[in-house]
Formats: sequence, C-alpha cells, structure tokens
Amino acid sequence: MLSVKTVQCETPSLLLDIEAAERNIRRMADYFRGKKASLRPHVKVHKSPFLAQKQIAAGARGITCATITEAEVMADSGVNDILIANEIVGEGKLRRTATLGKCCQLAVAVDNVENARQISSAASKMNSRIGVLVDVNLGSKLEGVLDRCGVSPGAPAVELANKLAKLKNIEFRGLMGYEGSVRKFPEFESRKEIVKKALGVLMETRDLIQDSGLNVTVISCGGTSSYNVVGESPGVTEVQAGTYVFMDRIHSLQGIDFEVSLTVLTSIVSRPRPEKIIVDAGLKAISVDAGLPTVKEMPELELFLLNAEHGHMRIADSSSHLKIGDQLELLPVHVDTTVCLHDHYVIVRRGDVERILGIPC
Repeated sequence: MLSVKTVQCETPSLLLDIEAAERNIRRMADYFRGKKASLRPHVKVHKSPFLAQKQIAAGARGITCATITEAEVMADSGVNDILIANEIVGEGKLRRTATLGKCCQLAVAVDNVENARQISSAASKMNSRIGVLVDVNLGSKLEGVLDRCGVSPGAPAVELANKLAKLKNIEFRGLMGYEGSVRKFPEFESRKEIVKKALGVLMETRDLIQDSGLNVTVISCGGTSSYNVVGESPGVTEVQAGTYVFMDRIHSLQGIDFEVSLTVLTSIVSRPRPEKIIVDAGLKAISVDAGLPTVKEMPELELFLLNAEHGHMRIADSSSHLKIGDQLELLPVHVDTTVCLHDHYVIVRRGDVERILGIPC
C-alpha cells in the first residue's frame, strides 16, 4: 500500500519515487537521441535544480522556465542554457533578466515591440545580451489550440521579428509556439491532427520571416502531450516537455505512458463512521483544478471532497481495517499545480527515504 517501508514521514508531503523519475528522464532522453529536435524540459513542473541537472546530464540541451525567479535559481545551480517561455514585464523583473543575461545563455519570449524595447534598454544598461523568441499565438488561428499570449502568426509575427532584429543588446533567434490545449484530445490521432495543423501555421510563419531576410535558428514548442508528434516534425529544433518526469492523470488519460513517480503522502486523522475516513491532505496539499485525485492502489477508497486541510473519503468496504495513523498515497491529476503547494520533496529510493529535497522556487 505504501512506498515508504522503514520511515514514517510527516504528512502531508510530496513523495518522489526517485528511481521512477530517473527512468522517466532516461526514457525521454533516449527518445530524442538521434532526433533533429532537442529536448529543453520545462522545469516549472518540478522547480528543482537537482532534477534539472539530472535531465541535462541525460542529454537535454538546456531548460525552460516559467519565471525569472526559476531561471535565477537554475542559473545559480550551474545551468547555463535557459529559456524563459513567458513575457517578462516590469522594471524589477527586466533588471533581473538583464543581470541574468550576463551569467548564462538566456532567451525570453516576446510578443510586442514595446516590451522588446524595454528588454533592449535593460540589457544595454547592464551590457548583457539576451536572446528573444517571437511568441506566436497559434490559438488565434486554430480552434482547439490554447489562445493565450503571443502575436498573431503570419504578417504580424514577421513585422515584430524585423523590429526585434534592429534593437541593441538583444538577438532575434526564432519562434516559440504552444498548442497546450491539445490535452483535451485523449485520442492520439485527433491530438496528432491538431498538433500538425498548429505546427503548419508556425512553419509558415518561419518561412515568411526567412523570406524577409532574417535567419530563424530556433523553433521551440510542444510539451509532454505532444512530444512524440512535435519531436518527429521537420523544422522543430527543441521541445519543452516537462510533466513526463512525474506524470499525472491528465497525461495518463491521453495514453502517455511514463511512470507515475510523484504522489502526495497523507495520513488518516479520523474515521467518524465505518464508511468514511478523513485524511490530512486538503486543498493546501493537492490541487483539484483538473479534477479530484485518486488513492494509489486502493480503488475501494473514493476521495469525494477536499477542504482546506482535510480530504473526505468513502470506503466501499466498511469492514476495512484502515485506522487513524495509517498513511495513503494520493495520485495528483495535475502535478504542476500540486508541486507549488509544497516546499520540499521526500525522496524515496527502494522504499526508503533517501533525503529531503527543498523546492527553492
């Protein structure tokens, strides 16, 4: 029932089966070995330099971050090739970005020229150089694709790229596009079709930019849901898969078959009735933005409600011998929004606690 066999951990805690995570890391690295596209894993999933270094050691070309704070933490740990796959706005963040550009090979996403000018100004004051990728909003043209940040594909992206190329202390490197909403398509062929359409739009934009006289060296896109489509697609240079390290129910339902390595360890704190138990993992310990978690290897238990500090479970067999103090493992439906609720991992190897690993960002 429980991975930890010799040490009782305080709960609720993030429990990481490091052997399963390492197998996931090796497997994804093996997939990209020999491919024209490289793996640039997104570390917003785990927020851990320890795991990022394992990914790089296995073959990743660098990492992707969501925030300047993540990027700073990773650079401090020795990572020297970083993409921040978001727009950086605000004087303080721009100053930090320009400073970071002196310490590592850094690129950021941009979708408007005014923000690019701000980055250029900050980098010029710091005498640093920052790479920029034009963030292309594929969802502005395609139904079913994430409609979020980004300039429209085609002529607007070409115009922006040419303006970026004229700014000081920044370097236009290429394009970034994300088709994130494809996780709504559980069938592989349906997912493949929409990803191919999205990539077609991105490559058409690349061709237009190159026809205008600029060199496009980077096409950065994709995620765990689409790695085995994007990774095979001509023109893609790097893939931002991240969830594969831990896996979660969102991706498992799509047939992405990496191992589940991350669970939330919780303790039974009350059994008010034979058919009900209360655990100490609630909304502050595990996210429900994509649905309620399940209990690992215990289908007779149904988690049906979370309060701030408590989880409510039904027991199919009221004669169960589960008692106060027993520990259970919950399977997150969405690991991204669960990890950010914790400040450390309990690292388990062969059933024993190996170390407590802090989450610094």
